[in-house]
Amino acid sequence: MFLVGSEFAHLHPTPDLSLHAALPRDLMVEAIEAGWAEPHPIARLGLIPDTIVMLYAPRDENELDVVADLVTATHALLVP
Repeated sequence: MFLVGSEFAHLHPTPDLSLHAALPRDLMVEAIEAGWAEPHPIARLGLIPDTIVMLYAPRDENELDVVADLVTATHALLVP
């Protein structure tokens, strides 16, 4: 699953620092239920796949590890 072309995630610039990411469905559900993500606003409208989410900006090193793990897990599924 990709956002556009071969892009599966992107980081928004300072001061926002949130990310948009195309997560596998099971990981997307887990991330939303755990409070790390929310559905992308356009995905809520049904205009893009519902597995595209906004990942909240990490506020400390522990949260950065969680967000990095989500992006890394997605990348591992896309790149053989």
